[in-house]
Amino acid sequence: MGCCDGFARCVLVTFNILFVLTGVFVLGVGIFLKVNPNLLNIQHVIELNSGDKYISTAAYILIGFGIFVLLVGLFGFIGGCKQIKFFLALYMGCVVLVFLGEFSAGIIAAVYKGKVNDTLQTVLRESLSEYDSKNKTSELVNKGWDGIQSWLKCCGERNFTDYTVMKIPLADDKLVPDSCCGSNKQECQKEAKAKVKPFKNLYDQGCYDQMENQIKSHITLLIGAGVGVAMFQLLGLFLACAAWKKSDDDDLRV
Repeated sequence: MGCCDGFARCVLVTFNILFVLTGVFVLGVGIFLKVNPNLLNIQHVIELNSGDKYISTAAYILIGFGIFVLLVGLFGFIGGCKQIKFFLALYMGCVVLVFLGEFSAGIIAAVYKGKVNDTLQTVLRESLSEYDSKNKTSELVNKGWDGIQSWLKCCGERNFTDYTVMKIPLADDKLVPDSCCGSNKQECQKEAKAKVKPFKNLYDQGCYDQMENQIKSHITLLIGAGVGVAMFQLLGLFLACAAWKKSDDDDLRV
């Protein structure tokens, strides 16, 4: 029995070391969202027109959540090592809160996904209309769009013809900005004028579609990670309950 108890305690301690590392990872992701230049470009484009701070808000939530998970892991680690019931109780309560928070976040994300997509498309369209490479007052918009187009290898909101259809002023009478082009800028402009596929130097995909593809390509991974973390937390809750029961048994023997 003592051997089993010792093993369970080791598992709980090891588990919470991993839990602490998970908190550090989530904290790191939040900081990454806050400082990554590509994501900052997207934030600039969205924020200038709608005032919505989706990426910035998500970054702060992840930073706060990461710190919280880190602390929860420390509570479990101390409770498991020292068999202190106060820390075990605190740990179990926090794990339940984290689990409920993740469950609620999943529901909210599912409910608002369509709304966010529609809003994003509208915001991108409105923001693109303010692109003006001849005007320094549009510098933030220009920088945001140029960064997005270079990063995602896309052009415009729907496609590269947005610049012509929306009559967006470009320097040197170009048809598309240089950020819509590969290495050969001159050939890119010729391709934009001819509009004949396949394009070798011109990014013909719209940035909205590219953003959506990025989200879809990662959503399965995120769902899998979320389910894995949830099961991980339930295991931790079970181990903490076992440690609590062991502490009660020790009290009775005393």
